[in-house]
Amino acid sequence: MKKDIPKSTLNRTAQPYRDNWERQWQRGLRLGELRFIMWVLLVMTGIVGCAQTEQAREVETSGFLGDYSILQPGKEGEALLIYKNPQADFSVYQAVYVEPAIVLMSRKSKVPQEELHRLADDLRSKVIWKLKEDFLVVPKLIPGALRIELALTEAEPSEVGMDIVSTILPPAGMVSGAKSLATGTQAFVGRASVEAKLTDGNTGTLLMAAADRRVGGRTLDGSMDSWDDVHQAFEYW
Repeated sequence: MKKDIPKSTLNRTAQPYRDNWERQWQRGLRLGELRFIMWVLLVMTGIVGCAQTEQAREVETSGFLGDYSILQPGKEGEALLIYKNPQADFSVYQAVYVEPAIVLMSRKSKVPQEELHRLADDLRSKVIWKLKEDFLVVPKLIPGALRIELALTEAEPSEVGMDIVSTILPPAGMVSGAKSLATGTQAFVGRASVEAKLTDGNTGTLLMAAADRRVGGRTLDGSMDSWDDVHQAFEYW
C-alpha cells in the first residue's frame, strides 16, 4: 500500500535545492550583470578555441538597432559600439529569453541564405550555452524575463588556401599585415559582425544595445575550415 509522504517532509527535502537555486541565481545576477556590461549580452568571456579571433577596428551598422546615435565607442573588453541604460536594474529579472537570431546583412553577401541561417542558429545556440552558466534561460518569453534579440549582420568565410599561406609565408603575409594596419581586418581570414539588444520583456524598455565585429587572427589552428573564424567569433561573444 502506497504511503503518503507528509508535506513537511517534502518541503524539507526540496528546501536545499530551492536554496541552492536561489544562491546560483543571485550569483548569476552579479556575474551576469558584469558580463552584460562587458558586452551587452553575448557574454564575452573568451573560450579557448581552434582559432583566435580579434576585434576589428570598426563595424558597419545594419539598421537592426534603430537609433545608433545613442551608442558610444566601447571600452576595452566591450563591443565596438555599445549603449547601457543608466536606469537598468538587472536584479529585478528572473530569467532570460533569447529570440531566434535573424540574418540582416549590412552589405550584399555571396554566402547562400541557408548557410547564413545555419550560422544564425549557431550564434543563438552559443549565446544560450554561455548564458546558462549564470542565468535561467527560458524557452519562451515569460513575465519578469529579459529579452535578447540578435542579428547576424556579416559572415564571411576565410579563403582556406590563402589563409594558410598568409599565416606562414611572405609576401602574402605582408599583404595581410598591410590590410590589417589599414582596416583592422586581416586579408583571407573569416569575419563576423553581430548586433544585439537587451530589453525588458514586459515593457520593451531598451536596457542595452551593442554592435561588434570580429575577424580571424594569424594562427594555423583552424585554417583548414573556412568557417572556423566565424564560429570562434560566436564562441567569444
